[in-house]
Amino acid sequence: MPDAPIDYERLDSTFIALANINSPSNREGAAAKHVIGILQELGAQVAVDDADARLGGETGNIIARLPGTVEAPALMFNAHLDTVEPTEQLRIRLHDDRITSDGDTILGADDKAGVAAILEMARSVREARIPHPPLELVFTVAEEVGLMGSMVLDYELITAQAGFVADSGGAVGRIVNRAPAQKNLKFTVHGRASHAGIAPEDGVNAITAAARAIAGLRQGRIDAETTANIGIIRGGKATNIVPDTVEVVGEARSRDPRKLQDQADHMRAEFQRAAESLGATVDIEETDIYPAFNLDIDAPPVRLAGQALESLELAPIIEATGGGSDANFFNAHGIQTVILSSGMSKPHCHDESLDLEQFHRLAHWLYHIVRVAGMSA
Repeated sequence: MPDAPIDYERLDSTFIALANINSPSNREGAAAKHVIGILQELGAQVAVDDADARLGGETGNIIARLPGTVEAPALMFNAHLDTVEPTEQLRIRLHDDRITSDGDTILGADDKAGVAAILEMARSVREARIPHPPLELVFTVAEEVGLMGSMVLDYELITAQAGFVADSGGAVGRIVNRAPAQKNLKFTVHGRASHAGIAPEDGVNAITAAARAIAGLRQGRIDAETTANIGIIRGGKATNIVPDTVEVVGEARSRDPRKLQDQADHMRAEFQRAAESLGATVDIEETDIYPAFNLDIDAPPVRLAGQALESLELAPIIEATGGGSDANFFNAHGIQTVILSSGMSKPHCHDESLDLEQFHRLAHWLYHIVRVAGMSA
């Protein structure tokens, strides 16, 4: 890799230390304390917002600022502190080319790899004394439970208009500039209870009505921009009772707002039709979870990330994703933000791994984004 003062041993140690701190969503207090300690050693101006009070968590979002050495617009770098499930029993396994858990828990590279790489970038920029714009390092909470930290983040603490989220799997070089919006839909089907053995004809089976609706739904991959899924079903009390209530929770996503609303309307109509056909009723709650974003390939963060890849002798891969990230809310608040790949694979799984070569390359990539921005000032 090209010359950059990335300390691989320090980078790996930072990641391992973070991974060993249990921090599921809304329990990120210890991880935040660790990160704040490193930021203070760097001389950063550190603020913590009130996301903890708003979300019922242990800590708010961390917003740290490193003053620039050149007159240039600030750049924001983001990763989230929480993991999708607890890691109290994490046992890290070091391999020649990757880091894994022992298979009994997740590793937590999503997104502690991003946190560690951003911290190493900041350390390296300061040590190398390269010209650089102001840097705003944002470490969010509760990302894994619906991007809640970035949704309630105090955006008055951020001045940057361009940002980079280190939170995507795969080899370094992937720049995500488009992502969908998501709606959640909760269907509560009301039937009529009755004894299933003595008077089943007096009942209206809410589960059957829900099943008919689900069978009629467009699900999975709807088109290149749109997906839908039924993920949760709750209902029934006993096998000898015709169930009078069932809850069904699903989602729809699309990068096209018209297609998203069309899919949501279709799901509503199928449940209403199925309920009416059996004499049941249905209550429907529709919730917007996060907005879509779509950046042009010449948007500043896309361009900067691509130019930095030239220093790594890599060609950028600019593409869309079907998932959400903190970038969705950053873009909604006027901070043009892309998502960068970080070398992790199989996030949220117990066979999750972090490719060391790609992880090290991520730190180089972040460093060169800052370097290119400083040189262009």
